[in-house]
Amino acid sequence: MKSIFCVLLVIAVMSSCRQGRNDGTREEITSETNLIQVNLRKQVAINSENVAWETREYEEDWDPSKTAFIITDMWDEHWCESATKRVGELAPAMNATIAAAREKGVTIIHAPSGTMDFYADAPQRKAAQAVAYHAAPEAFPINDWCYLDPDNEAPLPIDDSDGGCDQPCSNGEPCEERTAWTRQTPEIRVIEGDFISDQGQEIFNIIQSRDIKNIVVMGVHLNMCVLGRPFAIRQMANLNKNVVLMRDMTDTMYNPEMPPYVNHFEGTNLVVAHVERYWAPSMLSTDFTGTSVFRFKGAE
Repeated sequence: MKSIFCVLLVIAVMSSCRQGRNDGTREEITSETNLIQVNLRKQVAINSENVAWETREYEEDWDPSKTAFIITDMWDEHWCESATKRVGELAPAMNATIAAAREKGVTIIHAPSGTMDFYADAPQRKAAQAVAYHAAPEAFPINDWCYLDPDNEAPLPIDDSDGGCDQPCSNGEPCEERTAWTRQTPEIRVIEGDFISDQGQEIFNIIQSRDIKNIVVMGVHLNMCVLGRPFAIRQMANLNKNVVLMRDMTDTMYNPEMPPYVNHFEGTNLVVAHVERYWAPSMLSTDFTGTSVFRFKGAE
């Protein structure tokens, strides 16, 4: 009787062990199945004397739970009317891209700078403020604007010294620089589980607390805020994060009457190439949406 009991006990233990191994295998398969394959593009110097560059494309597999979108300064209004119109054109496609990423488990951080008063009572704003503090590297300027860094990059390929507005305002006069924005455009939904912040430290807290490995930056304007904000591309690159520009989800402040005297959208392409050379690879929204890439009217 005792021998029969022992045999049954051994069979039960072996079955339990096999079941444990099978559960582990299932978890591993599920984790691999949930990975997102992204297609990245960067520019690599191939001749330092003549500063020749080569485009290289490659793939990475990302865990969506370790990935974040940072939506930069997609305001409801800009002082430049043509810039406001392009944000209005871009916003529905960006909202669809964000929704697709959110569905996959990506962390969504809305960063409409200078509008936190509007969101003071929003749960998503309070959620960002409530995340536990994580110290940045010692003496790192986590809340500072990141200006062009001549030690690590060439001058921007476009001249935006006139402010970059490419068309007169509706009254026929040049648009005057002013603080026109009050919130993020309502075309981009903010829902439960998202975060709202324009502070480098707060966004760093979110990234560290969630063990975020991949950061996708989108929004406007690439030659200004998308590069320079304390939560944007230069900052994340300086923090050694795997930061990527979503190149069909951005725009620039560039006036074709300024050097290098190309059309507005070609000016944007030049800045994308600058980012790919010195700061971060780029990608397209289709990796998350499975649909066609976004293009502004007139950019085809």
